[in-house]
Amino acid sequence: MGLMRLKVGDWGRLPEDRLARVFMAGVDELPYGGRAFRSGDQLIVERRESDSACVWAPWPVGPTPGGEPRGEWLLGTATLMERDEPYLMEVELARGTVYRVRNQLANWKLLGLESSEPLEEQVAEATRLFCRCATRHDEPEQATEHAAAALAVAADASLALTKLYANQAMEARLAAVDKLPTLMGAHLGSGAPGEAEEQLANGLSLIGMPCSWAEIEASEGRRRWRESDTQAQWAQRNGLRICAGPLLEFADRSIPDWAYLFEGDFEALSGLMVGHVEATVKRYRGYVQLWNVAGRVNRAKALGLGDEQRLQLVARAVRAAREADPKSPVIVSLDQPWGEYLTGEPSELSPIDFADALERAELGIAGFGLELNLGYWPDGTTLRNPLDFSRLLDQWSLRLELPVMLQVTLPSTASPESLPGAKARVVAAGGGDDADFQSRWIERCLPMLLAKNCVQVVLWNAPRDTPHALYPNGGLLDESGAAKPALAALRELRDKYLA
Repeated sequence: MGLMRLKVGDWGRLPEDRLARVFMAGVDELPYGGRAFRSGDQLIVERRESDSACVWAPWPVGPTPGGEPRGEWLLGTATLMERDEPYLMEVELARGTVYRVRNQLANWKLLGLESSEPLEEQVAEATRLFCRCATRHDEPEQATEHAAAALAVAADASLALTKLYANQAMEARLAAVDKLPTLMGAHLGSGAPGEAEEQLANGLSLIGMPCSWAEIEASEGRRRWRESDTQAQWAQRNGLRICAGPLLEFADRSIPDWAYLFEGDFEALSGLMVGHVEATVKRYRGYVQLWNVAGRVNRAKALGLGDEQRLQLVARAVRAAREADPKSPVIVSLDQPWGEYLTGEPSELSPIDFADALERAELGIAGFGLELNLGYWPDGTTLRNPLDFSRLLDQWSLRLELPVMLQVTLPSTASPESLPGAKARVVAAGGGDDADFQSRWIERCLPMLLAKNCVQVVLWNAPRDTPHALYPNGGLLDESGAAKPALAALRELRDKYLA
């Protein structure tokens, strides 16, 4: 049993809801199983392993110099060894954050990035502030104060570096083509598109059509296509490409009630689920340009299916889809690609291991979807430093060498009255009603992701806020159908960079 001890100077920054999301991870940033708890003035992180590791914690970064709220970021320490003497939490978070921005700047400069004097000064100031806190272990209050200042400056430097990289990488890519072929769209969800959804057609190039097994085959053997037919025809009228799926999703809400009669009978379930894939692909081939055959394959434990069984089932579904429509590409999507769920759901396979196993099976998968429901908990991902997204995509690209579809959701507000019994709770928005929180993230982070060669599709997971949305306040349209600033931000990026 391994223990990591850290003395927290300001427990106001780590209340119970944040404490529950603290974990340790290795150099690959994948969490170890374990738990975190408070003991006196110390944070104790417990796990089975005893190797050196980094501690990750949701931490309020504070506003930008212009006063814009950042919410909380998931911040990590540098690699720590276990010892009896506790570390100082704020100092170690500052060490890890400053190290990562310095390291990323150095790596990108080796690849040809031209740095700027203001950015170099920000990084140098963050380093100076960190040195002050790191040399004041005998003065914890001053160390905490300097660490908070170092974190704020390092966050500013991270955003500045992100923008600089995005501008130069986009300039390099657009030197060869007028516009990037990357597709940008939104998932329609259930129901027929109305007047409000016409705003999506005017700003995006792709729609996600659910084709959920639970909705299409709510009664065994009786498939209802009306809603999907309407969505497909609407997309065609508006000149939009279609990404259909996930056709299968291993979550209770996406599985028809009658299917639980077959729980424990893998062959029967496999036949039923693959049958849904075959029927859907045959009906909509010619309409659909991209098939998302299965979603969240690394997460849910619905129907008693284990990891190996889900891999087998997805492999069969992919083969069935490719046989029914050999021309259109097929992808599989995974949830929480950093694997935050591994702290409480032990698994032999991490998200990237799931993808790697499917890719090695040579099924003809064209790419993988990464579902990023940012600022939600549980079943979501704590908001992170934008440089973390770059490292994540680089890791997936280097290991799998396949394109990526980003499936993104971000809340626009954390108002309690807007969260009527939702399963996922908003844990990082601007604080209160701040509809610009989504658009600021899009403006600051999405250009860097679009600049990555591996990113070929960006799909917003929620088109419109609904009272019982899985991820509340995450739509591009509010409940009345009015467009949020996020839609204009996406449209501006598309007009500027994408075909």
